Amino acid sequence: MIVIVDYGVGNLPSVEKAVLATGFSAHVTAEPVEVASAEKIILPGVGSFQKAMAELE
Repeated sequence: MIVIVDYGVGNLPSVEKAVLATGFSAHVTAEPVEVASAEKIILPGVGSFQKAMAELE
């Protein structure tokens, strides 16, 4: 399963819809255990990756 990481940035429903349209399964979560067990992860958003890293830490 692909996990879309909810760290407070990005249009998560649009990202999830796009992944599902490709035929893959996807799940939006902020739970570290789910992120750690994911086959693949997506960090949504645009711009600086510093914001993402600050939120994830």
